[in-house]
Amino acid sequence: MNKKLLISAAALIVSTSTFAGGILTNTNQNATFLRNPARDAVIAIDGVYSNPAGIAFLPEGFHFSLSWQAAWQKREITSKMPFYALNTAAPGITSKEFTGEAIAPVIPSFQTAYVFNDKWSVSAQFAIGGGGGKCEFDNGLPMFEKLVGGNLVSAGATSYGLTQNLTGEQYFYALQLGGTYKITDKISVFGGVRGVLANCSYTGAIANIKANGIPGTTFLNGVVGVLQTQIQNATLAGAPQATIDQLTAAAQTAGTYAYLMQSDFNLDCSQEGLGITPIIGVDVNLGKWNLAAKYEFRTKIELENESANTPNVDAMMPTYANGAKVRSDIPALFTIGAQYSPIEAVRLNGGFHLYFDKDAKGTPIKEGKNTWEASIGAETDLDENWTASFGFQRTQYGFDDADMSDTNFNNSNFSLGFGGAYKVNDLLKINFGYYHTFYDEHEVTSATGVDVYNRKNDVVGVSLDFKF
Repeated sequence: MNKKLLISAAALIVSTSTFAGGILTNTNQNATFLRNPARDAVIAIDGVYSNPAGIAFLPEGFHFSLSWQAAWQKREITSKMPFYALNTAAPGITSKEFTGEAIAPVIPSFQTAYVFNDKWSVSAQFAIGGGGGKCEFDNGLPMFEKLVGGNLVSAGATSYGLTQNLTGEQYFYALQLGGTYKITDKISVFGGVRGVLANCSYTGAIANIKANGIPGTTFLNGVVGVLQTQIQNATLAGAPQATIDQLTAAAQTAGTYAYLMQSDFNLDCSQEGLGITPIIGVDVNLGKWNLAAKYEFRTKIELENESANTPNVDAMMPTYANGAKVRSDIPALFTIGAQYSPIEAVRLNGGFHLYFDKDAKGTPIKEGKNTWEASIGAETDLDENWTASFGFQRTQYGFDDADMSDTNFNNSNFSLGFGGAYKVNDLLKINFGYYHTFYDEHEVTSATGVDVYNRKNDVVGVSLDFKF
């Protein structure tokens, strides 16, 4: 019985990382990121997330940023399997496109900080720390077609049919609190904590299963009957035990799938879990140069299911049964960054991120490496009111071919962001930006065929920065 095909979804079915960053980490938590993603050493209110130790170098008083973003993403799987040619919906066609649409029209966040004096500051923020949208595969996934069609064809079907769909939704809500202390005129440190509420839901169905024009379970029961007769005949004829064992295993497999296909497969599962992320940071301000580093510890999250699945789904996916618990840790993250201002009106930025994916329980990366990111950016003040900026980011995921799956694939990518800011007055600044990601195709070849994974992603946003 091919349980592995569906249980492989146990880590993160239809992972919906709609923004930027690691497998479960969103590094884009303010629209300012869109116009320049190299934020790791900035001295600004959005630094509450990207460089919290740098808050100490803001002017005394209250700072607040309210941000809105919208994101659109496509996930595309081109699957090439010889048995697809036997699907009655597209006979003779061995290549199929499976497309998922992920839309997040309203992505809110806020950052706030109060600088008491030359020593102490406090800060807080709320954002979507990971996930961030709903992904709908209206025509399902290759893994489900392989599960049903592949096994029916292996059992001798010369044609098959099915309908399928899958929707996954993930939101990791994050509330962060912390304090910054300026040790000297040039060095400040930060300590804080982030509470994470994970809220996920998955629904889907495999229905109308047919083989040779009859219900799939009827066809498989017929196969079982034929095999049982062959077993009896082989036994009476004194056939080798290996032959009898092979026929017996085939009958057991066909019988198992006949039982599972008695009804449609209906998945209906919601998951919730809580986690805490300790965070530390340091900033060194040398005038024209500003240097910063931050470490976010691993966030342990255990998701508990509330499910109303059909029994055959529970049999195939026990980790999605009602009351089951699964780990989905957010990996630890180390960031470093630098900002250089050759003149007062120009700021050049660079940063590097390392995600400790392989240390997180529940990670899909088993054979590959840890994820890393590198970013560069620049901004210039055109006059007293207008600022223009742009930046680039490279994200290199550590997914090996063996780590890729239909339900959890992250393609390495190159992103471009640009936009600007308008200073309305001393109290208000408006940031706006656009961010596009160019993904690398990832092709996985197996003994049965080829799957090619790709994505498309666009984000726009606006933030309002207040200072009192």
